[in-house]
Amino acid sequence: MAQHHLLPLILALILLIRPSSSSSDETPALFTDPTQILFSGQNLTDGVLTLSLYSDCRLILYKVGSLVLDFGTSTTSTHCGMLVSDEGQLLLIPDSERTPTQTIGRITNSANYALLFLNNKLGLFGPAIWNNGVRLPTLSISHELTLNHKKLKAGSADNFLVSGDVVTGSANGDVVIARNGDVSTVITSSCKLIVRNDTSGESIWQTRPTSAAPVECWLRLTYNGMLLLEGRNGSGLFTQWTGGYEAREGTYVCLLRYFGRITIYRLKTWLYDGSSSAAAAAPAVVAKKIKMVTA
Repeated sequence: MAQHHLLPLILALILLIRPSSSSSDETPALFTDPTQILFSGQNLTDGVLTLSLYSDCRLILYKVGSLVLDFGTSTTSTHCGMLVSDEGQLLLIPDSERTPTQTIGRITNSANYALLFLNNKLGLFGPAIWNNGVRLPTLSISHELTLNHKKLKAGSADNFLVSGDVVTGSANGDVVIARNGDVSTVITSSCKLIVRNDTSGESIWQTRPTSAAPVECWLRLTYNGMLLLEGRNGSGLFTQWTGGYEAREGTYVCLLRYFGRITIYRLKTWLYDGSSSAAAAAPAVVAKKIKMVTA
């Protein structure tokens, strides 16, 4: 079994930072960067789907209140935590154990991953194939790891492009195409992409070059995982800037994180795609029950 360097710290925090029953902060996404924990008693809800984690580590997906997927992860526990590992798995850790007792998904290359809802589906996304280089600000340990921090914004709010999507700017002025908390992504009339701090008005990140005159411009995420900032002027169509690299064709999402990072993730696997066979196939989703080692 692979070693998880964050587990000792995470296990301690599961005991110390249990959410209060009055907390209403929830998020329909889990990320490995920064690490986020879903605690028992919390839900991830997006549209008609709700993913619920119970104290005995049962993980259940509901659609409009009706059970559609039981991941078969129950164990003997009075409290449980779940996170997305940097090897692309969901790890379920009861408070009585030092290691995960259940995993969902196959181990893959160490990278950044996310659990996301997309178009009434639930999937693991990753590895992240590109980001704009904006670094995570220094936060306290409790802020990085609990879901209760206000800046750990929802994945559905982060998500502004899916492969094949195009968002348009304007030659008449700046157009905000995504917003997450205090940051926004803007296409300017000079065909530049900017991530901006809305509180201070300062630019966190921006593309080069720019166009001298106001032009019509748009941003596109290809089915090969590339971001293309394209425009039209008197000479015709042009590509102003590209982000990422051309990967294999598939489903990609482009997310704006609360601290200004733009990230492109590739779909790893659907955990629930809405098909009639999904519920019947649920036991196969659980990779294994990990044998516990005692000292």
